Amino acid sequence: MKTVLLVSASNTLRTRLLRGLEATYSVFTAATNDEALRTLRLTEMELILKEVAGPSRDLGSFIAAVRQLCPTSVVVCVLTPGSDPRESESDAEAADFVLLEPFTTRQLESLLKQADDKLRLLQEVAALRAARNPLGEASPDTAAESVPSPHAATQMAKEFAKALAAGFDLPRVLDQFLDGVSELVRPSRAAILLAGPGSHLYRVAAYRGLAPQVVEALTLADDSGLPLWLATEGRLIQIEQARSRSADPAARAIARELAALQAVLAIPISSHGELVGILTLGQRISGGGYSRGETETLFALCTHLATAIREIRVHQLLQYEKEFNERILARMSNGVITIDPEQKIVGINGRATEILGLSAREVLNRDLRVLPSPLGDMLYAALAKGRSVNRTEVQLAYRNLPLEVSTYPVMGDRTEPMGAVLMFEDLTAQRQLAQERRSAEQLQLLTQVVARIADEIKNPLVSINAFMELIGERYDDATFRNQFSSVVGRDVRRLVQIFDKLAALVNDGDYKRETVDMRQIAEECLADLGAQVLPAGPEEARLLSFTDESTQKHVTATLSHEGPSLLVRGDHAMFKKAISYLIWYLLRKTPGPEAKISMAISHLAAEDRVRLTIASRTAEVRPEELQAIFDPIQVVQENLLDVGPSVSQRILESQGGRLEAKQARNEVSFTASLPASGHA
Repeated sequence: MKTVLLVSASNTLRTRLLRGLEATYSVFTAATNDEALRTLRLTEMELILKEVAGPSRDLGSFIAAVRQLCPTSVVVCVLTPGSDPRESESDAEAADFVLLEPFTTRQLESLLKQADDKLRLLQEVAALRAARNPLGEASPDTAAESVPSPHAATQMAKEFAKALAAGFDLPRVLDQFLDGVSELVRPSRAAILLAGPGSHLYRVAAYRGLAPQVVEALTLADDSGLPLWLATEGRLIQIEQARSRSADPAARAIARELAALQAVLAIPISSHGELVGILTLGQRISGGGYSRGETETLFALCTHLATAIREIRVHQLLQYEKEFNERILARMSNGVITIDPEQKIVGINGRATEILGLSAREVLNRDLRVLPSPLGDMLYAALAKGRSVNRTEVQLAYRNLPLEVSTYPVMGDRTEPMGAVLMFEDLTAQRQLAQERRSAEQLQLLTQVVARIADEIKNPLVSINAFMELIGERYDDATFRNQFSSVVGRDVRRLVQIFDKLAALVNDGDYKRETVDMRQIAEECLADLGAQVLPAGPEEARLLSFTDESTQKHVTATLSHEGPSLLVRGDHAMFKKAISYLIWYLLRKTPGPEAKISMAISHLAAEDRVRLTIASRTAEVRPEELQAIFDPIQVVQENLLDVGPSVSQRILESQGGRLEAKQARNEVSFTASLPASGHA
């Protein structure tokens, strides 16, 4: 421990200096010189940091008074920017070190190291002088063996009994114990120092006769000085013992710490080999020392006090954890119920009572059968069979409540469970919200689909209506009749396609089951689109060119296959529609007037399936669009005509086939496969 006194009226400077000091220092503060001298009269300081804000005539007298009160202390003057450096430095000549402000943390650390080195030298010199002039023999009063009077011992026993009767109130226990010590040995000052849980510093927890400045500022580190000696030796120590070994740095540190506490005796408060606290006593009010009988009695009582302190801290920790857990349970959105090994309900939180409509008084300490079924059965299974259930939905007959339930046993040191826990959540609000969300989504989707269908139907009907209005006037015009026939026929076919797609989406259909040739279906499909299919050899690819009426694209198509025929079973007409929808989709996704389509038919011998691949290097499809291409709900919101791949997939899957969409480099392709029916 190092005792440091900061003499400064500036909070800013005080804060900066405090940051540079180690946490193990006992730091005292004073705003004026008079306050600082009063503190020095109470306890000895090792390092004094004095702010010098300007020319100070009393600085020299202050340092002289410090030297008289603490001969081995180190004085550091901190010169502030507002002071004249020459005058301030001349005033601070009596100090050991001078620190100019502004200063850096490194400069402060370097100065503190120099001050520490000088302090160590001063203490060693003082120790050598003390060794050359040893103390005289102890007086007969000091060494006298005395036994506490019966009245004092009785009073001490009463006070100790009061301390134990204070229950788990630690401050009251410590105060009652100090009252008993005061009745037994009559010390002028007494203090009990404790280290908090997880802390390495001992602070004054209860005291008699000490100055408030000492109580607030003094700290003892557990790895040095008095705490380390008491923890290692496990016995009491008197200040004269420490001063008699002044050549030992550890003994000097013990003597300084006892002097700071204005104590002459320190007794360990130990339990189970651990230093729980320290009892320090000052001089007796009647003079003289403490006898061996008195110190042995105090040592024995401190051992019992240590046990009481440990038990109180364990109780406080358990109480804190219990209250913490109860607050968590009270704030949880889930219901929680716990049972003990006797199948009695020992815990239920507020959310559980709210969901079940039961009060805690109705279920606590009652058999688990008071719970609505099947909650009691699930708890019993967790307790008796160790069976856990994770997030299972159950429907309570009681109040028709939908719950999501989890149960698990609570295992202890033994093989049998210590109890079981049931956690549940009311799904009523979630289901209602989900239903409302689904209804809103369905209504929104229906609105979008109806609007899209209206747009798709309206466009061809506008042209048909215009021609119908003009047909009476221009019927004799051959050019008009040809144009009427072309445009109206195209728009009518477009309407038929729209209704066919919608019908295929919502109806399973009664498909024919016949053996058909996939090559023939592909050729007929291209012919329907306007291509002239020319005869070719069995393994020759065909190059076709045509203009698609619906998209007005000029199409270059290739058709290749293996073998003379590739047979599958299914509906001939529906297969043609499925292929046409895929081709039209690729044509619509081609931005320019020129489109390229390739069709390849092959037989997969390993799977005994016929594969049809339709690909285009001119079509442009976004990756996110391709991912949702077979979801009609998503596609129909963009364009009703783009629902073709979804219809094709439905047709093929209803007849045992599969359809996949892929996007490779500069190519979009559809791959359909159907079970082969045999080769012809």
